[in-house]
This record gives sequence, C-alpha cells and structure tokens, in this order.
Amino acid sequence: MWELPEIERERKKLDQQFVGRRFRKVVVAKESWLNLPLKELEDQLIGRQLLYVERRSKSIIFHLDDGHRLVLNIGSMGQLLTTLNTENTGYDQEGPKLQLSFGFENGSWNVAGARSMTLQWISARELDEQLKAIGPEPGSRSMSPALLKQRFEKRRSSLKTALSNPAIIAGISSPLADEIAFRAGLLPTVRIESLNDEDYQALFAALSNWLQEAFDVEENGTENIYAVTNRTGEPCVQCGNALEETQINSRTAVFCKHCQHEHVQVPAGSTK
Repeated sequence: MWELPEIERERKKLDQQFVGRRFRKVVVAKESWLNLPLKELEDQLIGRQLLYVERRSKSIIFHLDDGHRLVLNIGSMGQLLTTLNTENTGYDQEGPKLQLSFGFENGSWNVAGARSMTLQWISARELDEQLKAIGPEPGSRSMSPALLKQRFEKRRSSLKTALSNPAIIAGISSPLADEIAFRAGLLPTVRIESLNDEDYQALFAALSNWLQEAFDVEENGTENIYAVTNRTGEPCVQCGNALEETQINSRTAVFCKHCQHEHVQVPAGSTK
C-alpha cells in the first residue's frame, strides 16, 4: 500500500509536468469506478486545462479551469507511470495493463495494476462537503501535541484504531499507525483515554519525524523507514527481540513488547 509520501511525490510530479496543459484523452478500465458515465466524463474533461494539483489525505485532487474538481482515490496501488512527449495512452504491450490514463499535449499520467479506485467529477462545493468529514493533515502546521489530545480525548478506542481513523487524522493507514506507535514507544493496543501529556508529546514527535524522514526518502532515495510493517517475527531494530503481532478490530498490529509500553518510559533521574 502506498502511503502519504508516495502520493505526495506523484502530486508534485503532476504539478510540475502537467499543470497548464489541457486534457486530450482519458482511459478508465471500469466505468463502475466513476460517479458519472464515461462518455459524459470525456465530454466534460477533454479540452479542460489543469490549473493545479492538490493532495488531501490520500486523495489526488485535480483543479480544472471550469471550477470542477477531479478527485482520485486508489485503494491498492500497483504502479504510477508518467510518459512525456508521447500521445500513447491505454495499454503498453511490454508493460502492465493500465486502469487509468490521463493524456495531455506533452504526455500522459497512468495508473497500472490497481485493484480498485474511484474517480469523481465534482464541484468545488461538493468537494468542500466531503472534506468536512476528514481530520487535519498529519503534517500540517496546525498539528501539535495539544491538537492530537483534542482530537483524541473524546474517543474510546485503541491507539491504533484512533490513529487510523480518517475522521480524527487524515491519511494514516493501519501500517503507518503501527510505525507511529513504535516510534513513540507506545503499544498499539493502549487505550487512548489513558494517555497523558508525555504520551501525546511522544506521539507528535513520532508522527512528525516519521513523515519528515519518509518525505526525505521520496526526495532523496535514502534508507527504508518502515521498522515494523510486515516484519512479524523479525528482530526489532532497537532491541533485537522478535517483533510480535496482535489483532485489533480485525486488523493486524505489529509491535515490540520490549520497546513499547502503556505509557512513554521516562528515563530515570529525568524530570517531567
């Protein structure tokens, strides 16, 4: 599954290469992924200019010159492919089958190997209504320990469930929730109603640091930043003990029982 940094990378690519260009072609493998008939989408979209590209949570939002928005959500991503200086869209004989392709004068942006997606043609007002149901961006300037506490304090759930609830914080997947809990030194099973101020400080630092490192990875191609995702039974990167897993609301949570606790561990002799 692609996370926020990978999606942000694609947003930047679209913004740099296709903003100001006009749509020349659209290919969609399944009409059921659309909120209107494909022929109607073609009639509305072809010839429209792309003004800019926004990311909100895990959605890529195309802002068009007639005031409409194209909102793309991909449930399970395979490959995102950009081809410049060509009119070819659709199917590559040597490559994977394309599920979605946007053709522009200078090339195309394509999605291949995706199991599911939705593409909505909506108005600005309709988009605003949809975004009201989504929590703040984890990397926004407004995010802070105090805001995390405010978003969590009226909930009754595990830490993992709260972190991956898009109504609380936008765009945190189940695996990413495990990564944040691990970095914070908190068990994914801990009840959020029991968290204290030190726990929220640690959660905020873990969230901010993970995202910063992840964006750096996308920008510079540095080391893998996933410490627990898909690593059940492997040695913990901090203590060397085997990582374990448990089920939380039918979702697998991977953790280290030696490094993660009910509360942040304050070093001996330190003052709160």
